Amino acid sequence: MACLFCLCILLLLTLFALLLKIAALHRAASEIRQEFLSWFDSDTNTGITLSSRDRHMRRLAADLNRELRRLRAARLRFEQGDRELKESITNLSHDLRTPLTAILGYLDLLDYVEKPEQVKRYLSMIRNRSEVLKQQTEELFGARK
Repeated sequence: MACLFCLCILLLLTLFALLLKIAALHRAASEIRQEFLSWFDSDTNTGITLSSRDRHMRRLAADLNRELRRLRAARLRFEQGDRELKESITNLSHDLRTPLTAILGYLDLLDYVEKPEQVKRYLSMIRNRSEVLKQQTEELFGARK
């Protein structure tokens, strides 16, 4: 009878220890989840930290931190590429608009000069093509200046 009583006590203690372990794992999982979500809400280099000493949860946190570092590096590369692309578009827009504006200005000046019909026709074609190019440039680059 004493042996059965001891066995019951041992089982209860084991059950209690397992319940504590499960509660600690739940707390650790909750910490990982909260820190993971807050990582995306803020611009931070800090990783996920845990109060738990469980090796499986610590390994999970370490793996997540490694992937978060990779994600951050990829995001930084994307943002740098995006900045470079926008700068290139701005430069290209300027490089196209400046000579186009000059061409249209010279064509305006030629309106005040006496010229033969054939030259007028050629200048009209140049103006039309230049206006189309200006319109396409504005559509392509928008109001970027």
